[in-house]
Amino acid sequence: MAHGAVRVRLDVTDVQAGMLLRAAGARRKAWNWAVAKIKANADQWHAEASYGIEKPDRVRPLTYFTLGKLWTAERPEVAPWAGEHSTWTFRYALRDAATAHQAFLAGKRRFPRFKSRHRDRARFTVRDGLALESGRVRLAKYGWVRIAAACPQQAKLRRLLRRGHAMLQHLTVTRHSDGHWYATVNFTREARIPGERHVAPAGPVAGVDRGVTTAAVVATADGALVAELPASRALRDRLRHVKHLQRAVSRTAKGSANRRKAVERLGRAHARAVAVRADTLHGFTARLAHAHGVVVIEDLATANMLRNRHLAAAIGDQGWAELARQLTYKTIRHGGQLIVADRWFASSKTCSACGAVRPKLTLAECTYRCGNDSCGHVADRDVNAAANLAAWGEHTLGLCPCVIRAGDRHPGGPTAESTRHACGGWVSGPAAPAGPVLPGETGTSRPRVSVA
Repeated sequence: MAHGAVRVRLDVTDVQAGMLLRAAGARRKAWNWAVAKIKANADQWHAEASYGIEKPDRVRPLTYFTLGKLWTAERPEVAPWAGEHSTWTFRYALRDAATAHQAFLAGKRRFPRFKSRHRDRARFTVRDGLALESGRVRLAKYGWVRIAAACPQQAKLRRLLRRGHAMLQHLTVTRHSDGHWYATVNFTREARIPGERHVAPAGPVAGVDRGVTTAAVVATADGALVAELPASRALRDRLRHVKHLQRAVSRTAKGSANRRKAVERLGRAHARAVAVRADTLHGFTARLAHAHGVVVIEDLATANMLRNRHLAAAIGDQGWAELARQLTYKTIRHGGQLIVADRWFASSKTCSACGAVRPKLTLAECTYRCGNDSCGHVADRDVNAAANLAAWGEHTLGLCPCVIRAGDRHPGGPTAESTRHACGGWVSGPAAPAGPVLPGETGTSRPRVSVA
């Protein structure tokens, strides 16, 4: 079975908008209740730790099933109006709270916080009573809601549903910053081609280097430029208008109707910039995933880069995270795979011809010049980094020549040939196939060890 989703814009009346807002409030109520239970449980755990109680004897973290049982018992008192809404509206809220707490325990995010009506985006998820017809969609407890505009994806999904080749799973309704309501219809469908018979794209391994001057540069391990994505200016080109709307919001009184209208106008301006950027990224990632079976990107510390006030606006306007998100599911859809290089892999400082690593590379250097006198390789900075990422992917998968044929990889050592792979390995006499190499070992300044 294959999973998919179609997002549609809803055309709601004032009565339906109030109904959807109440459903979003019901979800927020369940979330805040679950966070309060999780926080009380965590406080008890710390109190028992201060008493010297051993870990196995302390209270256990609350799971989704435990929260569900507690909610069922306390619902008549906590939410006597719960019968007006779908049961799944509350279940998904409890599940999200439990998932957020598990991520906190794993060190991936901060402790879940309470949500306010003024700061939280209105949204909820339902699973029962779903139906999709031409021009409208049905939600359990909330009835039929019109769809603003039709699209080929909706028609295709309806056709699959009529023939019994697809099944609706759940539907998430969200109010975006532009003031419109959107419904994301998640479904499962029968795979047209079995997984074992799915053929990945025949293109070579491609490395994608994300930047500011150019949003993305795609190259192969031999340094051949495949594609470029021009830098996005979706928000910066509209910044003058956005600042004007922001000042209009500041001039209005808090809580007034004029402030609400000004905030909606500002939200529509930001939503327009997001839509323009996302449309460009969708076309670029679709072509890339359709042409290459393996795509390699690097793990970027974007939050740290945004601390540079000179580059923050340009970095935020590129949509690096959105590009990685789209490549994640599009490569799988076309039978390929996405590999994420280690954050500490020096893709920009490494020479794609000889593998030498420069100790320092400033942002002002747009052209990479190898510091090894015997090499003298000169290439565009972004193309060089993309080639190193592609070579890193080939080396990780065991596809590069230095893994298949390994000899003396030490610079200046005896070698049978002078050819060298972009990952830094020498291509010399035949040897036994090598085992997998740790991603963090490739391209670093540490001594290179034979992989034979």
